[in-house]
Amino acid sequence: MMKRRQLLKVLLFAFGTISIISLLHNGYSSHIRIVSIHNNDSTPLKKGNKWIVVTSISSPTNDVKRLASFDDWNLVVVADTKTPLDWKLENVHFLSVEYQNQLPFSLVSSLPYKSYTRKNIGYLYAISHGAEWIYDTDDDNKPFDKGLNQFQYEDTVSGVRYRVNSSEDGILRRLFNPYQFFGVNQMWPRGFPLEHIEKHTNAHGQQVSCYKMKRAAVQQGLVHHDPDVDAIYRLLNADSKTGLDVKFNEFAPPITLSVGTYSPWNSQNTLFHKSAFHTLFLPTTVSFRTTDIWRSFISQKILHLSGLTVSFVPTNAVQFRNAHDYLKDFKDEKQVYEDSGKMIKFLHEWKCSNAISNNLENCIYELMNELVVENLWGKKDSELMKMFLNDLKSVGFEFPVMVGESYRDPYSPSTNETSRDVNCRRMNLEFELIDPKEHHRKNKKRAVQKLNYFGNLVEWCNETGYSGLAKHLPSSEQLEREHSESYVLEKDLKSVLIVVNNFPWKYGIGLIQRLYQPYFATVIFCGSWYPDQIMDHDNFTSIIHPVNYIHMNPAEMFHGFFGYHCLTLVKEMGMSNVQGYFFMADDTVFNIWQRIDYSRVHHLTGYNDFVSDVWWNSAYGEYFLILKNESITFNYKALVRSTATHGIVNSIRDNREEKVKKAWSRFENGMKKYGYIKNDETAESEMLANRGRSISDFFYIPTTESDYYATLMRVFYTHEFFLELAVSQFLKSVNHQTSLAGTKSYLWRHRSKWATLYSKDMVAMHPIKMSQFQTPGEKRKK
Repeated sequence: MMKRRQLLKVLLFAFGTISIISLLHNGYSSHIRIVSIHNNDSTPLKKGNKWIVVTSISSPTNDVKRLASFDDWNLVVVADTKTPLDWKLENVHFLSVEYQNQLPFSLVSSLPYKSYTRKNIGYLYAISHGAEWIYDTDDDNKPFDKGLNQFQYEDTVSGVRYRVNSSEDGILRRLFNPYQFFGVNQMWPRGFPLEHIEKHTNAHGQQVSCYKMKRAAVQQGLVHHDPDVDAIYRLLNADSKTGLDVKFNEFAPPITLSVGTYSPWNSQNTLFHKSAFHTLFLPTTVSFRTTDIWRSFISQKILHLSGLTVSFVPTNAVQFRNAHDYLKDFKDEKQVYEDSGKMIKFLHEWKCSNAISNNLENCIYELMNELVVENLWGKKDSELMKMFLNDLKSVGFEFPVMVGESYRDPYSPSTNETSRDVNCRRMNLEFELIDPKEHHRKNKKRAVQKLNYFGNLVEWCNETGYSGLAKHLPSSEQLEREHSESYVLEKDLKSVLIVVNNFPWKYGIGLIQRLYQPYFATVIFCGSWYPDQIMDHDNFTSIIHPVNYIHMNPAEMFHGFFGYHCLTLVKEMGMSNVQGYFFMADDTVFNIWQRIDYSRVHHLTGYNDFVSDVWWNSAYGEYFLILKNESITFNYKALVRSTATHGIVNSIRDNREEKVKKAWSRFENGMKKYGYIKNDETAESEMLANRGRSISDFFYIPTTESDYYATLMRVFYTHEFFLELAVSQFLKSVNHQTSLAGTKSYLWRHRSKWATLYSKDMVAMHPIKMSQFQTPGEKRKK
């Protein structure tokens, strides 16, 4: 094999022009066929292994010119018989019809002309030139904002997954509607089974958040303005001249569909990793409006056979579609309407025969034939896909390994409520659903919501006999105008509020929702989340569903010692366009109208440079200490484990993870920059010096510091470093702002006097226990 590769290199060098080399195997013998092909423009290859594939019948469009300008992305444009003969653009691999016919791929001569499926040639061309990533798009698609950088390229990522909770779940619960997850009401992607639209929701309880998971093999990006929907939706909702005008929620994160879940996706804004190249084939015996949808369903089934997945990423492109005949699209989508549900059901239930169940290639061939039997595509496509796969193999593609029928989802949420070793956990993240036609009224809707919630709180107060709160309420129009002019409230709308409970959630959720939810990108409740323990206690502060939460079991939270981990977990969800994260204990009152410096960390008291014997001299600082007069019972196993700071220091010495190395370097350099250590001192020596404590029931982390926070604080959490010590060490390494109220923000021994000590001019006050307001009375009246 080594000699063969060396020979190929020599031959390539000798021919000078682009040479495609195919290895043809016959029994035990093989020979090399060299086809020398003259590439008219001899387009040089850009550095890297990323390719864009487009088919076009037009002269170079502005969108194609933009794609050609991307650094490190090679663009191949596949021509058809209608494509102008003089088509030419610098930095583009243009495959004319004549040029295509000289390619050695067996598929070329069998593909129909005047067909979108000529794109299959472009895939093979890119792969034969070393592609490891293929961005599948069209000549009228416009990547914007983060564009292709919105996709994930690391092998291992953190984030949200959608999954089924039982192998017995039917197709309805296995379907995923990405448009609903990204905040648009009553809209579905082209290919979503119509028979399931009315009853379908992305079921509550089917999301998990994972610290480490394998990146999806296929990633579909969402498109603003005129996304991919079927003709039925367009006929009902699109303007005949301007089409649709849809804006998805700007904060929603990427979401990965676990094995056994399904959603249609298209060929307009989709990234394929090389592990999914064997699923690229676009079928030819179905209509233009069907081919990429059928490809998406078949691809998901084949990927699932190897434990591979698909994900949806936030908006990274915009499309302005030309006005056209939606009725023609409707007719072209007839098979999509009739057979999408049938296709998904067949694929989900289909199993490879036992005789070949350990060979993915043979299983794919069997599946292709059975799709013909089921009348889901024609025999020609079964034959063409075999050609496509053979062509793939001829350029060195290797099929991924099958996982078998015994496959178990490695990303199931942890059910061990006594373990701190949790990779995936229960969570829920939903955004308010907006009717695209009402998007321009979303601020008005939010103002009405604020007034309604405040009305609930007025009624809640009235139960105590207190009245007068509702005498001077503004109209919704006034409130909308005033709040839109508020710098602080506009900033809060782009921030996430994380509310943390040291113990299992039971009371106060509905009250917190009404106080804060309309003012933030989202409010996420973090702590031990057991729905059967959460109850509504009155009619005015009942829980507003859906509730966004992330679960930390009692061992992870441990009486609030490690509550700071909540912000790390929320950050690892991967929400988009968030400007910052507020961390708040559930018994904190947050004056959301108070202005802070949103560009840097904000902390109520800041770093305090003193030794705290209570916590530094404990298992969660340096030494183990049995605290007297406390209800906390420590685990005596702590006596034999390394202390927190020594454990952190030792782990850094042994660390090989580049992200952690970078964070630790930032930690040390930050402490030097802000004068906490001298140039000849190290982060290790400062960690072991037992200095500092910062009371941390409320703080703000801007997004610019959030990656650093999440990485460093996960190290601290892993080694059970106590909240007030962990945050104090972090503060020493960053530029941070301190509240003017300082320690007055904390009540200490004056909790009962909160009503007299509270000031609307402070940023926040802690602690004011919600439980004391559970029943009507004087405490609530205050």
